[in-house]
Amino acid sequence: MYKRFLVTTSILLTLLSACTTHPGTPQPIDTTFITQANGISVAFRSLRMESGTTIKGQLHRTGHEPVRTGHVDYAIIDANGSIREQGWVEHSSAIRMRHTNRPSRFSIALKQPLANGEKVRLSYHQGNHP
Repeated sequence: MYKRFLVTTSILLTLLSACTTHPGTPQPIDTTFITQANGISVAFRSLRMESGTTIKGQLHRTGHEPVRTGHVDYAIIDANGSIREQGWVEHSSAIRMRHTNRPSRFSIALKQPLANGEKVRLSYHQGNHP
C-alpha cells in the first residue's frame, strides 16, 4: 500500500511539474562584448545586458595617470559583420577624480533588443565627442 502511494505521488508530481514549464519563454541571449581602450589606461568591467535593451558596465582605471574627460562609443554588429546601431554615451566621473578604486559607470539604451549572433563593440576615447 505504501509503495503504491509513493509511486502514484511521484508520477503525479512529475506531471504537475511538467505543466509549469513554459516552452515559449525566450532564453537569455549570450552576449559577446568586444572592448578596446585605445591606449588609455582604463578597462571595461562588469559588462551586462539588462532588460534585453540596456547595456550596463563600469570603467576602471588601470594605471596611475589621471583619466581626463572621455566617452564610450558603442556599435551593435550583426551576424554578417555590418553595424546595425551605433552611438556614444558619457560615463560617471569617478575615474577622473582621485578615487582610483571607484569605477565609472555607464548605461546604454538600445533602440531594439539584441538578436542571436549580434555582438556589442565598446571603445573608450578621451575628449568630448565631436
